[in-house]
Amino acid sequence: MAASFQRPKNKEELEKSGFIGLWKAQIIAKKIGEGKEKITLESIREIHRVFFSEINPDIAGRFRKDGEDIKKLNNIEPIPGRIVFERMYEFWKEFDISISKISPRFIGSSTKARENWNREVLRIAAWAQYQITVIHPFCDGNGRMARIMTNVVLWRFGIQPSNIKYEGVDKERYLNALQCIDDYQNYKYLEELIAKSVHETYKRVYGVMLKQRDLKNKRKKVHKK
Repeated sequence: MAASFQRPKNKEELEKSGFIGLWKAQIIAKKIGEGKEKITLESIREIHRVFFSEINPDIAGRFRKDGEDIKKLNNIEPIPGRIVFERMYEFWKEFDISISKISPRFIGSSTKARENWNREVLRIAAWAQYQITVIHPFCDGNGRMARIMTNVVLWRFGIQPSNIKYEGVDKERYLNALQCIDDYQNYKYLEELIAKSVHETYKRVYGVMLKQRDLKNKRKKVHKK
């Protein structure tokens, strides 16, 4: 444990450090996603290390090990800690092959081809999220890490990120989407949730751009006067 670490004293401090950790984790995740280097198991651990370094450095950046088992969560029963690394390695091999099969950027003008390209990216993003959720490789933060990994995939292909926090109706839809994969291996509903969230991100980004443009035009008019 780092000598400078001070464990949060109360819920308020814990939430504050968790927010800061999550914010930093998304920054490093974006850097990894937008980079050209392979996304490796070490990349995933690094995101988690940054996430939890100020919350609980004892578990930050490492996978669960023998004896660190997690009880059944809703309809998910995480695998035993002793086989986490093996399952994560299997996940990474399939993930790496899937990522390498898709062009980093869509090239072409065909609407159908574009839709197919988007669908493939969404498929990998949803699959990666589900695998991390089911394996639960870390002692804590697995849900958020699963959704951060979705954004790592999206960033790799130049797509805006999805929201990593589901609340209210969306949380219920999210859990139902996971259940649909559990029961039928049907990723459709999770893919739709991710697509909806990405669309909302694009709308927010576009809205900010319009406000910046309007502000710039107002400044020009004032300057001319």
